[in-house]
Amino acid sequence: MYNRSPYAAYRVADGVSGALMGRTLGYLALLLLILCGAMFVSPLVGAAGTWIGIVAAFLGTILVGRNVARAGRAFFWGAVVAVGMGLLVGPVVWSVALTNGALLWSTLGALLIAVLFAAALVSWLPWDFSRLAPLLFVGLLMLLAVSLLSWIIPGMTGLAMSRAFNLIGTLIFIGYLIVDFSLMRWRGRALPAEGTPVVLAVSILIDIVNLFLFLLRLGRR
Repeated sequence: MYNRSPYAAYRVADGVSGALMGRTLGYLALLLLILCGAMFVSPLVGAAGTWIGIVAAFLGTILVGRNVARAGRAFFWGAVVAVGMGLLVGPVVWSVALTNGALLWSTLGALLIAVLFAAALVSWLPWDFSRLAPLLFVGLLMLLAVSLLSWIIPGMTGLAMSRAFNLIGTLIFIGYLIVDFSLMRWRGRALPAEGTPVVLAVSILIDIVNLFLFLLRLGRR
């Protein structure tokens, strides 16, 4: 499963790969700031913010990839994704911050550790982890199927089932982080489009937000 990467002959600092990594992290930082701004104002938007967030996140995710040839256009739609996800996550973050601040900080700490772990793993091991993407996608589909079934079958809503569900979701999105970091490290020469760093940054942003939500649910008693 873990095949040695065909890009292992290159160093991260070589030409395009190093530039891709720097730009991706720069765009990711900007998108995180936009997301935080949207979370901050989400209480002012009210219930409509949920629907605005769903539409913005869904539409932006589709269009950011279709505008990969132009960095400016790709970043515009990436910002739309960040705003949408900020409006969706904002009410959850505000609720936890006001009722259980310790849980919020512990979740953020666990999130930071998970992100650093994924980055370190990709940095240390010369393997192309992007090969794991199909397996992770199957796992995500199974997770969605279980989530839908839980609305129908009462026995699937117990504490043990909930913790297992959130633990698997956490592992899946750590896996997606590893895949995206691997793409950022090894595929610089294979993905030369101007907007590629933006698309990768948006993908990592989505991984981080979903991982945060699963970790938050996992930490609840």
